[in-house]
Amino acid sequence: MRKRIEDEFTKLQISRQRKYQLRMQRDKRCTECGEPAVQGSRCLKHLVKARERQRRKRGLKRRYYGTLSYKLQGVTA
Repeated sequence: MRKRIEDEFTKLQISRQRKYQLRMQRDKRCTECGEPAVQGSRCLKHLVKARERQRRKRGLKRRYYGTLSYKLQGVTA
């Protein structure tokens, strides 16, 4: 049987998924997969996925190459 995690998030009245996200953010890891976060709270793979998801959702045609995900990805216009 695994030992129970005891930290600053244990007693909070929030879901276990949110506790996982807060722990990952504290440890500078991606909140979605646990890989080391590049900058902010996500790894490069999930930064790109979130960017493309938002473009589809908002129906955007333009690409904003100055954003963090493009800079880290190394894409040129």
